[in-house]
Amino acid sequence: MEQVPPSSLVHRESIARLLTPLRRIRPTVAYYKLAAHRIPTLWTLYRGLLRHADRENLKWRVRTLFEAKRHTIQAHIAKTHLERMYQWFDVFVRAKQGDTYLQAVLDRYDRMIASKRERREFGRLVREALEEQARLGTRTIFKGSFIRPTLYNKLLPRLVPQPVHVSCMISKRRLRRDRRYEQSVQLTEWIKDLEMECGFERHLRRTGEHFQPVFSNDLNAWVQPLRDKLRIIQKATENCYDRLYSDYPPSLLLRGLRARRQKIGYTTRVYTRERAGEVFPSTLARMRQGPPASVLAKMTLKERGTDRIVRGPSEAGYTATVKMKTGRRLKDGESWRMEDGKEEEWERLEGLEKQVREENVRRRSKNRNG
Repeated sequence: MEQVPPSSLVHRESIARLLTPLRRIRPTVAYYKLAAHRIPTLWTLYRGLLRHADRENLKWRVRTLFEAKRHTIQAHIAKTHLERMYQWFDVFVRAKQGDTYLQAVLDRYDRMIASKRERREFGRLVREALEEQARLGTRTIFKGSFIRPTLYNKLLPRLVPQPVHVSCMISKRRLRRDRRYEQSVQLTEWIKDLEMECGFERHLRRTGEHFQPVFSNDLNAWVQPLRDKLRIIQKATENCYDRLYSDYPPSLLLRGLRARRQKIGYTTRVYTRERAGEVFPSTLARMRQGPPASVLAKMTLKERGTDRIVRGPSEAGYTATVKMKTGRRLKDGESWRMEDGKEEEWERLEGLEKQVREENVRRRSKNRNG
């Protein structure tokens, strides 16, 4: 075999020494964990952009772009974004050094970002308002009533609508109680079976039969785990009865009392605003509601019209007159009396009415003669 000359080996080593640094080395960790990527990006690029961006809107745009791309794990996408940011860095530096054209471009871009921020802020406010309306539409309201204690719950405030987790809690406890009852029956039967097997083996031993005993040697080792499980079930049953006979918390009762007072006050305010002329959905629903079908079939057209008027919230004028004729009690029995003024003012008001009528007659006669 022909030997390679030493000069050739030296030449090969020199070529390998030149090519080895140029060979691509694939890192064993993700690029975003490498210090060669993180340090220049955070300390040079990101902080340099914020330092050279003299306008607040440009700084906001840089922060939002980096926050949007912070979870990028694909290297080629991150490279494209970083190249773009380095172009921005060069533009910011040149504008800060006095390039008037780039300063004008950045001013225009700053105004565009300001408009975008206003639209985004307005959109955020709209979304928050819609979310708040949706939350208020399904919020729970405590009206002062309670869910009485049962085997599955202590005294609970009755909320409208009732929270899902409360319904799920009661339902799961009911299912678990039924399951525990089935388990207790089964465990009791198993204990009886073990005792019968033990008695059977003892009877065989007394008769002189030769066999290998299974249960009679240590019956307690077989029965004790089952009795431990029954003890756990009995403890859970006692907890159920503790919930049933639990005391009523005074703080919860006080909250219920306050809730009832607030409910009555709210209803009173609604009725007061209704009498003042404001219309609510409950007002319309009450006005649309008619008498029972059996009563409606026997009513005349006049009685139906009277019933429709009486269901209105007003307590003045013709409505008040109809309500008093039908025997309805008015919330404020003095309001309808004030329509014509106070009784002691009638004489003065009639004098003013007479003066107005005389003045009208005089003006009409003047216009007719003129």
